[in-house]
Amino acid sequence: MKDSKKRALLIHVIGIFVARAAFYNMNPLAIGYFTAALIADTGSKAAFLTIALGIMTVMPVTRVLKYFLTMITTLVLLETPVMKKRKLPQTALYAIPAIMLGIYSSMEITAGSPIRHYFLLTMLEMVITVVSAGLFKSGIEFVLQSSKGYKMNNEQMVSMAVLMAVMIYAFPELPLSYVAPVETFVYFIILFFTYKYGVGQGAITGAVCGFALSLRGGQVSDTGLFTMMGILPAVFREMGKLPVAAVYLITAAMMGLVNPAMELSVYEIGALSSAVVVFLLLPRSLIYRVDAVGGIGRQEILAADNLKKIAKTRMKVFSDSFLKLSKTLDTITEKQIKLKQKEINRMFEDISEKLCKNCTNCTNCWENNLEETYQAACTLFEAAEKNGFIQKEDIPPKFLNDCIAVDEFVSETNRSFEIAKLNQIWQSRVAESREVIAEQLKEVSTVIQDITSDIYMAEQVSRMTEEKVMRRLKAEHILVKDITIFERGDKRKEVYLKAACRGGRVITAREAASVLGDALERRMRVSDASKSVISKNYENFIFVEDTKFKVLTGVARAMKENVSGDNFSILKLETGEMMVALADGMGTGKEAGEESETVMALLEQMIEAGFKAEMAIKLINSSLVLKSERQTFSTIDMSILNLFTGMCEFIKIGAASTFIKRENWVETISSTTLPIGMFGNVDYDTVAKKLYEGDIVIMVTDGVLDSITEEDKEGYMEKMIMEIKSSNPQEIANRILDGTLAKSNYVPRDDMTIITAGIWAK
Repeated sequence: MKDSKKRALLIHVIGIFVARAAFYNMNPLAIGYFTAALIADTGSKAAFLTIALGIMTVMPVTRVLKYFLTMITTLVLLETPVMKKRKLPQTALYAIPAIMLGIYSSMEITAGSPIRHYFLLTMLEMVITVVSAGLFKSGIEFVLQSSKGYKMNNEQMVSMAVLMAVMIYAFPELPLSYVAPVETFVYFIILFFTYKYGVGQGAITGAVCGFALSLRGGQVSDTGLFTMMGILPAVFREMGKLPVAAVYLITAAMMGLVNPAMELSVYEIGALSSAVVVFLLLPRSLIYRVDAVGGIGRQEILAADNLKKIAKTRMKVFSDSFLKLSKTLDTITEKQIKLKQKEINRMFEDISEKLCKNCTNCTNCWENNLEETYQAACTLFEAAEKNGFIQKEDIPPKFLNDCIAVDEFVSETNRSFEIAKLNQIWQSRVAESREVIAEQLKEVSTVIQDITSDIYMAEQVSRMTEEKVMRRLKAEHILVKDITIFERGDKRKEVYLKAACRGGRVITAREAASVLGDALERRMRVSDASKSVISKNYENFIFVEDTKFKVLTGVARAMKENVSGDNFSILKLETGEMMVALADGMGTGKEAGEESETVMALLEQMIEAGFKAEMAIKLINSSLVLKSERQTFSTIDMSILNLFTGMCEFIKIGAASTFIKRENWVETISSTTLPIGMFGNVDYDTVAKKLYEGDIVIMVTDGVLDSITEEDKEGYMEKMIMEIKSSNPQEIANRILDGTLAKSNYVPRDDMTIITAGIWAK
């Protein structure tokens, strides 16, 4: 906490200098810095006082008033109950001070004044306020949150350099003949940033400091001199402070020799020497190379990235292997189908060998009348292939007269075709199984690709954000280590950390999630896989982004027999989705219940494992088709609701209609498909709908609709649902069940299950 107060105090001291950077009788940079300080939460009152103090030192009272009013109005506006109740986005926080400044600037326009001129200046001042606030915000956050070994990102480099330049520009002119405080500061800050943060920060700082000095009346060529002084010494950083300082002095001398305009005066040489001496005298705790301290971390990051690339490549090979195996099985199946004609020819040869070889009339048939006999045999086999058997009536007259073993020929041909028919059935079954397995392998390949994409689309957030979270948790007596914050491809954050409470305290994980949410500016919740309490021992916790909506459900059931053939599932997923599913086994009783239970168990396992609904359905269907003992049929009715967006995907396979109860009307979603498990390729209907707060999804099995005697069953259900004025999902389910049972004298014609799911904002 002491360190945080010191950093906040430094921010406010910098604010005094920034507030002095007035130009053309305007001071938008002061309001920009004030805005950035408010967003960074450094203390609104202290920010107002220090910036007001800075403005008063450079501007007349008549000009100061509008900036005072801008800051006061902004603070009052943000403290109003309406604003405090709503969590304003950062864009609004950027805009409010700029708009207030524009309003008060427009009041300066008086009669006879050049309105166009004042209007343009007002717009310019507003734009500079917003832009400078964005620039200063990164620098302020770096000062507040950076720790030892943390390397700036590009935005922070630019922001810190701009802050230094503004401070140089705003530094007051001191009547000193032999001391050059501004120039000494410039030379020192360039050398300091070059050594500590490297060539990028050194070059940027040199360029903007040179520009700031030129605004104070210095030479424009100083910009090039300072830029080179921020570049060349960085090459020698690994050698230590002394070599860097020496190269820094040599660079200044060489630039003066190359370009006389860059030659330093005695006054500037004194400032340069003073800056180098101060740099060399600084303790090692302040003057350390950031990349040297953080080098191991970068190597670890590079190693992790390389491992991710290797793993991704291996997963791709794994996925491709399944895909190739799937194509191979498809090819084998096609080849087996093409063997049909060869099988017929083999049958013809076997019958001829068995009956004709030892026949006394063989010479007459197969030598003297070869063409007629062969043509007659082909005709018989065509008839057998067409009908599955032959009779004497199918035999050509000449063959019937010439053949002395007609009965045996007919019997043997029919026996051979009966065997061939059985073989064909088994071959078709095997071919169908191959196709199903090939489809399974193809789906597994697709699943691996999708899961790999989901994993590697996640990006780790900046180290600064992680440190901010650690500080916020530490302020609540929660110690954190090994923290990692990931941002998934859908921009949702996940936090993995080890946490323990200090001072013998015990804090719930839900309270920690609330603190995390404030730090990340997202609603967070503790994962279901984590413990609910943070104790004195370090344990792993997972926090995920909380959803926008919540769902309340209701279930009502009636059974025709002792065991229901319907099964259902209500499953909340870690992805922020919720699955509500119904399965209706064919028939009623124990067997139907086992069928639907098998389907529902497989569906739950696959959806929880991360499979997409369509892929899960295809894999379940192929598993049911391959069951050897008996075929298993069941309907599937699924609703997968995204609790972040409110989008709901309805997937129906042979299922009864689903109804959506809205405020003043009811929408029906119907299906025309067959149950799952009947064929190798499953067909399903899918519809996506946007749900809004108060909408209620009503899913029913066909037993509910079968109880309705009216011809338009869906129309009757819509009317019944509209007449129910309650918004309680359980009450709606109970009243629908009671209303439909009443149509069949309270004797169920089939198993009846009703699930209702209502969506509300959190």
